[in-house]
Amino acid sequence: MPTALFFGLPLSGHTNPSLPLVAEIARRGTRVVYYSSPVFARRIEAAGAEFRPYQNAFLNDLRQLPDRTHELSWLLTEATADILEREFAGVRSERADYVIADSVAPWGQWIGQLLDRPVVTSTTTFAINRHVMAYAVSHGVRPKGPRAVLAKLRHIGKAVRLGRRLRRRYGVPGTSFMGMVFGQSNLNIVYTSREVQPCADSFDDRFVFVGPAIASRIETAVFPWDELQHPTVVYVSLGTLFNRDVTFFRNCIEVLGGMDCQAVLSVGEQVRLEDLGRIPRNVLVRSQVPQLELLRRTSAFVTHAGMNSVNESLAFGVPMVVVPQMSEQYIVARRVEELGAGVYVDKSDAGVDKLRRAIDAVLGERRYRDRAVALGTSLREAGGVSRAVDAIETFTGRAGTVALGS
Repeated sequence: MPTALFFGLPLSGHTNPSLPLVAEIARRGTRVVYYSSPVFARRIEAAGAEFRPYQNAFLNDLRQLPDRTHELSWLLTEATADILEREFAGVRSERADYVIADSVAPWGQWIGQLLDRPVVTSTTTFAINRHVMAYAVSHGVRPKGPRAVLAKLRHIGKAVRLGRRLRRRYGVPGTSFMGMVFGQSNLNIVYTSREVQPCADSFDDRFVFVGPAIASRIETAVFPWDELQHPTVVYVSLGTLFNRDVTFFRNCIEVLGGMDCQAVLSVGEQVRLEDLGRIPRNVLVRSQVPQLELLRRTSAFVTHAGMNSVNESLAFGVPMVVVPQMSEQYIVARRVEELGAGVYVDKSDAGVDKLRRAIDAVLGERRYRDRAVALGTSLREAGGVSRAVDAIETFTGRAGTVALGS
């Protein structure tokens, strides 16, 4: 039985899209060993993989990431150095035939080179190249002020220096700086369609756009479905990582409490109910919700524009108000706006009036739902996990070592 090693980034938005792929690989007779943090162990094992925990402290507690995004290049490079130092012997003992690495898990790319095995990249956001970077800048995605720029540059410098030391120590090319944050290999599985991907024509056949795999998943949230009696449901969530903005949630409650709808807010574990003020009768607030089932009943989704949430919203034909919280989400949000499936609102301007106008627009103008439905069709027709695993099996059957891109 062949063995595949999967090196994940332990975040819901990176893990959930990969699990249907893992399940299909396992169903076809390959042993999959999946490295992540213990919080995802149950889901990984339910997909048919063997779970292995990272020993790295940063990867096992990514709750700190929202306050450290300017350090990301350094944090990922440091995690790579730690994993190669402490975990490579155990990884080698798994006797892998090939490696799958999340695009934001550069240690997977390094391990593939050290094992002299093919590397497949699992890309849960948009595929990134210089054309997409130019697209982002032209759409206003850039650091907020000179202090933020300097902080990023300082950590990029640290990451580059550590990367050089790793290349000297291990005697392999490793990854470039761009490869640390936007990893690529000679086969890249991208969970969107070419229609949704910006600058799609600039990507060659090393990039296989398969659409998201929307599958049932283990949900622990208990939800009062009998309280959803109104035909118009507005769902609000900032995801699982950037969800501590009490002011934003209060603004949403003020807007939605005065509308003829049923509102559902998913606020995470760190926002206290008492901090949100008076909750109107038509507003439900929960720390977690079963998102897939809720989206089936949703009329509009106010979201942080995480790629996973956007894919799931489009899959169910739900138009969005997109309020991005970090750089990659700004690219996704601008693309949603450009494609006509939602209204963009900058988080610095997400006051009551702006949110009310945006929610009114996506509920009241049919064109937003029509575009969401059409884009959802393009995602479903992209081939899904079956096409992805076909591509992986063809690619990993080739002899030789993958030459990593940048």
